[in-house]
Amino acid sequence: MFLKMSSLSDAERNGFKNMFDIMSMKDILSLSDTVTNKLIAVGSTTEAVEAILSYTKDAEELLKRRKVHRDIIFKYLAKEGVVMPTDSDKNQLVKKTLQFWSTGKALDQQTPSVVTSLGLRPSASLSSPHGLVLVAVAGTIHRDTVCLGVYEQVFGPIRSPLEQNSWKIKFVNLKIRGPEVLGGAGELVSPSLTCSPTELQLLLLR
Repeated sequence: MFLKMSSLSDAERNGFKNMFDIMSMKDILSLSDTVTNKLIAVGSTTEAVEAILSYTKDAEELLKRRKVHRDIIFKYLAKEGVVMPTDSDKNQLVKKTLQFWSTGKALDQQTPSVVTSLGLRPSASLSSPHGLVLVAVAGTIHRDTVCLGVYEQVFGPIRSPLEQNSWKIKFVNLKIRGPEVLGGAGELVSPSLTCSPTELQLLLLR
């Protein structure tokens, strides 16, 4: 049990917990050592997360830690429905994450990274006997009534062996195609899955 010493808001704490679900156990334990200066011994990932959140005073500082990699933040935002350009640097992702936590939605109304609605197409799914499920979806990205492009996302939730209704996201792969997929008459190319069944099987087994 850790005393809540941090000044993180509830939204920031919940956001970090979801983000840590994407991180490896090794990185979480290492991050705990860094944040607590190795003064707090932890015996599990759960304790490490609580230690990190308890001894963090500022969300931005934690997001900028070396162990919180750019790809982790990018995947977290994608999982939350906040689509960012694939070439966004870490500072841009940190800024967007802080905005998302402070308002519950992305704030930037001037870039196509703002997503207020997603149009989904029928998905494909596979599962393994070890609890990993592979879900692939394709859809359109909109801001209000303006279509910004299409996306294809493959993510792999895995079921906890101890709790049947508890899931963690093991990985997220996201492809986004922007205005170049729009036809000359403003018609959108129908979104579809481009990955083959073989590619999905390989992802399931990795």
